[in-house]
Amino acid sequence: MVMFKKTPEGAKTSQSSQGYSDKLLEHLPKLSDLLKREPVAVERLVAEAIKVKGVRRILSELDKVLKGLGDVALDLLSSLAIGRHVLIMGPVGVGKTTLAETIAEILSISDPPYIEVACHSHMTATELTGDIDIAVALQAGLDHPLAFIPGPLVMAHGKILILDEINRLNPYSQAALLQALQEHYVYIRGFRIRSDFLVIATSNPAEYSGVYELSEALADRMKVIEIMFPDKEVLKGILEWKSNNLLEHLGVKVPDFLTEITTTFVSLLVQDANIEVGPSIRSAIYALANSVSRAWIEGREPSINDLKMELLENMVSTVRGNFSSEQEKREYLLKKFEEALIVAKRTYKR
Repeated sequence: MVMFKKTPEGAKTSQSSQGYSDKLLEHLPKLSDLLKREPVAVERLVAEAIKVKGVRRILSELDKVLKGLGDVALDLLSSLAIGRHVLIMGPVGVGKTTLAETIAEILSISDPPYIEVACHSHMTATELTGDIDIAVALQAGLDHPLAFIPGPLVMAHGKILILDEINRLNPYSQAALLQALQEHYVYIRGFRIRSDFLVIATSNPAEYSGVYELSEALADRMKVIEIMFPDKEVLKGILEWKSNNLLEHLGVKVPDFLTEITTTFVSLLVQDANIEVGPSIRSAIYALANSVSRAWIEGREPSINDLKMELLENMVSTVRGNFSSEQEKREYLLKKFEEALIVAKRTYKR
């Protein structure tokens, strides 16, 4: 008779965790390997990807995600193809980050196709470069996988590096980035690690809170591409397309008249001299979708009042302007909504 010894449940869990940890350590780069890196001509990889895929196919794939940005995409691609870093500027919600991610995914010059950093004001230079854990290095040696934890500036070698909201980086972190762009090396506690990458950065306008001015040296190394707020017809198409995508699984669509009101409302606010920071396209899309979703839940048709409530709730916290209080801002937005309703009715009758 063969007898089997029962393994305690805790031992199984421990063995499983150990196996997972060992696999994880195998995939972490060693410092000795990083120090032997060869240069990578990332612009050649981009140019080859453009040749293979073709510009028409790239723009066609982009158009499935973002509409009306073909010219901006061509500007972006032509810059990357000659090794020029790119800074995409524009107001919130116009598709800056989505454009950067989609282009990087379509080009797919590496695996993963890009490294992305969500920049913020408290980000340190070490968070960008990585650092050596002295305690681990002293105990297990510099080549232990946990002795050096590489940052995104090191991990982006041979890839596209997306820096989302780059102007939220403080001056010290900007300096660390500038050094990598200038010299193609990242310096960490005396060690010099090669890192070739192309940056696609995004930036909100200077009037937004929590942003820093980019240093002249850093800005000079990037081609600035500006995404303008879309005109009314393009805006309406985007709102209709994106909001209906959000509602597709519910089996309902946004009534055209509600889209017309929202488009007019947003356009009025963008052109208003009293508004310093206007509404984002993203907030308008969700306001439209929410108004229809609320009506769907209650088993009725969406109303103008549904839309009014959603637009107010989605935009009162983001719109900024010459207001003495939140209540005054609410009243102003309600007044603009009534104006938009009158204009939309005239337009809709034509």
